[in-house]
Amino acid sequence: MVSDTLRKRPVVGATGQQRSQSTDAGKGNKVDGDTSKKNETGSKRSLTFAIGGVLTLFSVAGYTFMRQPRIDIHGPDVPSSTATASQTTLAALESVATKRDDARKRLDGLASKKRREEAKRLGLLTSDEVDAILEAHERSWYVSTGSGAPRLRVDTNQVSSNAPIEDYLAWSPLASTQFMFGVFDGHAGYMCAEQLSTRLAPMLSESLKAVDKLIAKDGDKLIANDGDKDLAPTDVGGTALKLRREAPGIAWDRVPLALTATFVRMDHELVTDSLTEFQRTRDAATMDALLGPAVSGSCGLVAVVDTEANEVVVANTGDSRALLGVRLGDGRWKAVRLSEDQTADNANETARMTREHPNETSVIHRGRVLGGLMPTRAFGDCRYKWPLDAQRDLFPTLYERGHRYATTPPNYTTPPYVTARPVIVRHKLGPNDKFVVVATDGLYDQLSDDEVVGSLGQWYDARSAGMEDNSLTTQDENAATHLVRAALSTDRLGRRDDTVIRRLLAIPPPHSRRFRDDISVQIITLNQ
Repeated sequence: MVSDTLRKRPVVGATGQQRSQSTDAGKGNKVDGDTSKKNETGSKRSLTFAIGGVLTLFSVAGYTFMRQPRIDIHGPDVPSSTATASQTTLAALESVATKRDDARKRLDGLASKKRREEAKRLGLLTSDEVDAILEAHERSWYVSTGSGAPRLRVDTNQVSSNAPIEDYLAWSPLASTQFMFGVFDGHAGYMCAEQLSTRLAPMLSESLKAVDKLIAKDGDKLIANDGDKDLAPTDVGGTALKLRREAPGIAWDRVPLALTATFVRMDHELVTDSLTEFQRTRDAATMDALLGPAVSGSCGLVAVVDTEANEVVVANTGDSRALLGVRLGDGRWKAVRLSEDQTADNANETARMTREHPNETSVIHRGRVLGGLMPTRAFGDCRYKWPLDAQRDLFPTLYERGHRYATTPPNYTTPPYVTARPVIVRHKLGPNDKFVVVATDGLYDQLSDDEVVGSLGQWYDARSAGMEDNSLTTQDENAATHLVRAALSTDRLGRRDDTVIRRLLAIPPPHSRRFRDDISVQIITLNQ
């Protein structure tokens, strides 16, 4: 079964081809062990800003106003993404566009080493220009959690390095006291992450309903009420049933089972169902829309916060990360991981890969799956999942249409090598658990777990005490903005200075990927 979202998606590009743009990738690249990374630029996720005569301001600078997933701005008290900017802010953004355009002309065409040296000599942005960038996508709102229940405060922000940004954020209410927060970090393009941001939350809601039926009947069939047909084996309910049958000794709980079924089914639709549909129709007009999300890939991390059950359940596929901020009795802050990065640095993941592909010495090569992919779990990435005959059939055409990662990895003998099945962590919330941070790895490239929670804890403490001295600790009203500012203001020795962020944000895409990744952050403050 192929989702209508995929089937109806328009073909990318004026000629039916999906164009690509080469960018330089840094140490944190998820795809391929070399230093090249291609970004799909067709159907760019940009909004046209027509305020004060400024049109598509960042399309010149390489920093795009994203078309945010509709799900992450629809909800009670969520501020609009199209709020009117001040003339001062618009002037600052226009200045950034001009500076980045000039910088790109200086950097384009230089050899890698000279380009890196020249990037360090670029002029700094002003503080006003930095503030304008950081405030472009920040949002804060409160979520009501039912009569008498404490509210949640949500702060989000994104700052791109890729053009367009490959990260997506999503949030959705699942019940009156249950809420989903997700980050989807795309690689090899944005198309997979884009699909996840709009489709995963509705599928999770469907999965929870199906699991409720399964638990109620406690049998081998998901029985619908009042004569409705049984849930089909090809939908998310059937996936939940299959998971339970495959592990009869596991005592599945409701939310973990629903999350696992959702991740597995979602990836099946993106990678397998889309392939089956295209092989059935062989319609070139639908090729990019159907298969683009399969060729690209994405990590995915979802946190389900339940204020009635006082728990948070995290499902993680890839290397995004969730942290819990705990305030200790002596006033210090402690970081507790609610997820583990799934890369070759994770001994459990390396052991799993070796166990699933015995006698394949190159299954993890140069710290990557088959020498190419950094995360060991991901959505999409069909080059690590499709049968070899399907790759030989379709990859040459896909590559010609601009999908530059439609190539078969070396030593490809026993696919699939990558799974989207998540690792689940369930945590019972206590009175000292103050906030949850859900973020892509771009944040953690810059800050350690302790630095993330410590910096955010200082922000909470300062604001609770009424401190507003415009320092790096208190100048931002949005918690996510504070965290992004702290990350980009910290040098490799852990020293914090605003000249660091003024230099980093002056470097234009694609060259900025040598120095920083896209950063996307959601912070859920508990018991508001």
